Amino acid sequence: MRAIHFSHDACEKISFCHEHRGPALESWLDAWRGHCVPDVSLSLSSTISRAFPRWDRTKLAFPCVDSNATETQGIFYIKVPKTASSTLAGITTRIAGRETIRKHKSICKTYEPMKHMKCFELNCSLRDKNNSFLWTVIRNPKDRAISHFGMFYNQSRVNATDEVFLDTLKNHGSFANNIQLRFLSPLTNPDLPIPSNYNELLSVLNSTISEYNFIGTYERFEISLVVLSMIVGVSVQDVLFPYLNSRCGSNEKPSWLTDVIEGYLDSEDWIYHENGDFMLYDAVNRSLDLTIEKLGKETVLKRLKDFRRLIQIGT
Repeated sequence: MRAIHFSHDACEKISFCHEHRGPALESWLDAWRGHCVPDVSLSLSSTISRAFPRWDRTKLAFPCVDSNATETQGIFYIKVPKTASSTLAGITTRIAGRETIRKHKSICKTYEPMKHMKCFELNCSLRDKNNSFLWTVIRNPKDRAISHFGMFYNQSRVNATDEVFLDTLKNHGSFANNIQLRFLSPLTNPDLPIPSNYNELLSVLNSTISEYNFIGTYERFEISLVVLSMIVGVSVQDVLFPYLNSRCGSNEKPSWLTDVIEGYLDSEDWIYHENGDFMLYDAVNRSLDLTIEKLGKETVLKRLKDFRRLIQIGT
């Protein structure tokens, strides 16, 4: 078993209340539970999760700035691989385009949403928060890894064998540990390792979630888009996407996925390898729940119904 080095205080902090544990974090907890002092409770989700606030257009205009505006202003979308990111990049462009019409402008500045650019590279921590909007969507780390390898396989870049899959996950740069946190973190250089020390990792997670105007999840794709529309203050029409033949939000298992591969992705070694992404994913899921509660669950569900009706009509 891999040695996991947490201080006594950190171990106390990592024993979480049952009602706040998400399925991804629960798997991670199982990987190191024996290393820590039991029976001490603190909810990580409530520590680093938050309800994403609505952009109050009555007090502050939504950031639709010209192309020559400073690099700290505009609409920032962080395109995380294999999170329906091309679809989301298109939605970012649509929001900007429709905002351009609403504001009678020629352009609303975005930052190449179709490129896989990391938050750190875009200097997101320096952005003018009154004149910028930062958002993204993440995915369960296990399913994201399967999808990314599946893309390699479909492109005939790899053979879909157990040996090749494991070698690719361990050695290919696209599967660097905590790849999603590397993309999202505004302060951590993505070329450097994500801290494994609990307190340092918690600091990275805190600074990440607090920086964003909104983070959704791939597994809750449609409701994430609906919540995004409500936070931005636009119609659900701004966040529609081509539904026909779309796999957005799908977690259908590929035919090449074997018990050996799934066993590795459920192993202590890999879950520890991805601890930051698992913690991020569960905190974002909790944040989405808190945001829905704050917006009003019934209101969100009504919007979701309208969204699904329109998306069916459109396709």
